[in-house]
Amino acid sequence: MTKLVKPVIDSAWLLCWWHRHQAQWLNREADAIRNGLLQDLFAVRRQLELLPGDGSLAAVEHLYHSLEALGNRLSSPYLHDSLPLAIQQALSDWPPQVATRAESPSQWPTEPVEHTMLLLSVLKHLGQTLAAQPSLPQSCVVSLAECSDGKRLTVSVEYEIAVPPALLDLDQSEAWRAYLTTFDLFSQGRASATHGVATLRWFFDW
Repeated sequence: MTKLVKPVIDSAWLLCWWHRHQAQWLNREADAIRNGLLQDLFAVRRQLELLPGDGSLAAVEHLYHSLEALGNRLSSPYLHDSLPLAIQQALSDWPPQVATRAESPSQWPTEPVEHTMLLLSVLKHLGQTLAAQPSLPQSCVVSLAECSDGKRLTVSVEYEIAVPPALLDLDQSEAWRAYLTTFDLFSQGRASATHGVATLRWFFDW
């Protein structure tokens, strides 16, 4: 007997499922690098340390750090454990010309893997966008807060004179609108922004 599969009509549910599936797959691949290849390379490196000369050791060291960086780009090592630590690790990869710091509580509830990956993707895109502006911010603070009605990630950017016009029009960018719409859809939350003459703040509430 042939059993027909009923098509999924709820496109929001389907998109959420695919995003969760992709996030979990990337996390498994990154874990395989950290717990498999990197551990094997570490054992080889220890063996080479016992041999005369350091040419081979330097090559293995370079390969080790390259694989470690690849694993971290695929998926934060803190994805399962801590959103604050995952954000700090993500900010360490921001372009160095963008002065930034993280402010977050030491304790934070466990977030779904796909939600944390989405927030990290938003921050990565934002860091690249800030670095591409003709003037750089004096400071950028990424903060987490939890209150009775939900959680909030805030990105506060301050400039010496004025916010670059391109940032004020960032919501017209196709990529940025896609990120914000995806956040709204997948987190069942809301993204918003406010600005002054020299300040700009993005809020991600869920």
